Parts: sequence; C-alpha cells; structure tokens
Amino acid sequence: MLKKALFIALLSVALTACGSNFKEATTRSGSSSTSFATEQTASNENTAQQASTNQVTDKQYLFAEFMKDGTPMLTEDQASMEQTSYDFIAKNSDLFPSTDKSKVINLVDKSVTTKHLNKNLNLYLNKFVKISGDVIDIEEDNIPIGTTAIVYISDENDNTVMAVYPGASGEIFEGDVATVIGVPIANFSYENISGGYTNTTLLAASFLTKENQ
Repeated sequence: MLKKALFIALLSVALTACGSNFKEATTRSGSSSTSFATEQTASNENTAQQASTNQVTDKQYLFAEFMKDGTPMLTEDQASMEQTSYDFIAKNSDLFPSTDKSKVINLVDKSVTTKHLNKNLNLYLNKFVKISGDVIDIEEDNIPIGTTAIVYISDENDNTVMAVYPGASGEIFEGDVATVIGVPIANFSYENISGGYTNTTLLAASFLTKENQ
C-alpha cells in the first residue's frame, strides 16, 4: 500500500527531472546571451523564438519523464515504462492533468476494463481507460513538478489500479467512490496486509473525480 517513502522517492525523481530541465534551460540561456552579443538582430530574434520553443518542449515532456523515472520505484523494480505510454503522455501533455471531464471522456476506450488490463496490458498503452471504484488508499503532496496525488482504487471486479495524478485530489478520501481516467503504464503486485500479494495496474492519470454515493 501507499507509504510516505514513495513520495520521498518520487520527490527525488522530480528534483532530478526539474534539475535537468533547469540545467538545459540555463545552457540555452547562456548560448542566447552570447549570440545576442555577437549576432545580428534578426538572428537574435530567431534564437529567442527557439529558446521559447525549447521551454515549451521541456514542459511537454516533464510528466512523461517523471513517470518514466518513477515507474521502477512505484512498482518496486517490477516494471518500467514502455515508450508507447511515454509518447502518449507527451503528445497529450495538456491533458495531464485535466479538470474538465469533457476534454478526455471522448478519448476513453469504454470497452476496456481492469480484466482487459490484467490479461494483456500492452494492447492499451496508448489509450485512455476509465476505472471507477472504492478508494482504498490516497495520499497527496507538493513536489517540484506540482501537487501530485497517488490513489488506489478497487473496482467492482475487486481489481486494483494505482493512479498517479499530477494535480490536487480535492475532497477525495479513503472510503469514497472515485473515477480515474488515465493511460496504463505497467502491471505489478504489492504485499497486502493479509500477507499475500495484490495485483494492480499503474496508471498515469489525466482526470480524477469523486462520485456521488
């Protein structure tokens, strides 16, 4: 189940990712300054436009990089993130997170359930799936990429998903019924309180909401 240590590990990942981006931005800034002193005005404008584009690209890939680096930690080294999921998150970076369900609901493959994910996850690594069920654990913290929540949801089939949501979870608490929309990352298992193991699917969440009970 969710432990504070996971967020500490994720915080380290986030710091590394942000530090890398800041380093790249600083390097580009230094190059731009040199260009400014030595090149013509027209060239300087092109350099500024390129720097702006690079900053947008950094932001576009930030959550994808976060999930890529965080997946082994979250799955206790049982899994890594496939390139297919990485590319999907980067391509749809404006939807991570989305607070507007209408923006993502039409992108959901409604035929996919946790049974499908457990059977063959690789078929759905570039699709949004929607899972609803009981919140069995949830934790949220502020880290360098922003407020981030990790929530475990058990659906009607008693299958579990672990969703990483890059936003505030609002008034969602353990025992509530919630819905998550996200892209599958990996299947793994964790030791439960009964001494056995629970199979679960890691999701990169785009949308998270509490359902009326």
